[in-house]
Amino acid sequence: MMKKSRRGLFRTSAMLLLTLSAPLSVWAQTVKGNEVSVTGAEVQQHLSAEFPQDYDTLGGLLTLTLSDPQLSIPAGGQRLALGVDAKAASGGGNATPIGRLWLSSGLRFDPQQRALLLDQPTLDRIDAASPGQKIDGRTEMLINLWLSDYAKKEPLYQLDTATAALLGDLQVVSTNIENGRVVVRFNRDIGAVPGLE
Repeated sequence: MMKKSRRGLFRTSAMLLLTLSAPLSVWAQTVKGNEVSVTGAEVQQHLSAEFPQDYDTLGGLLTLTLSDPQLSIPAGGQRLALGVDAKAASGGGNATPIGRLWLSSGLRFDPQQRALLLDQPTLDRIDAASPGQKIDGRTEMLINLWLSDYAKKEPLYQLDTATAALLGDLQVVSTNIENGRVVVRFNRDIGAVPGLE
């Protein structure tokens, strides 16, 4: 009985130490049982700090600049909506506004980055920057190249260091949108110390 109490005390102390060692501002997501959940506002805050971004292709011959991301997570369904302003430049020349890009995407959790990334995103529409403006094939190709690359590499949201440390070797079971939140489920409770259960 005493042995069991010491184990429980060790686990509680470890969790308390992690909590106190991390600034309160980084505890954006909610950890409960085997789940980490994040609100749209928390993802938006992360995104706003990551933009504007420049995307170069063809050795810098084409550059796409993206800014002012706006995220929406629906109460139902499994795809979020993302709007972002875009402009393009070629050969180091002045950038020309393209307009507002509207994307939809699923989500996946990347265990190596401890981050949420886009999953199978699609470009749903482009609101041109000026009336009658046509989007040429080269610009559309550039947008699709960026979107594919962004989905592979760039976190939409990254877990704070303290929460990431609790995950250890947990395996992701699912990543879902539920009631306007992103919920990542793991194969067992987060922060459980192996051998002390």
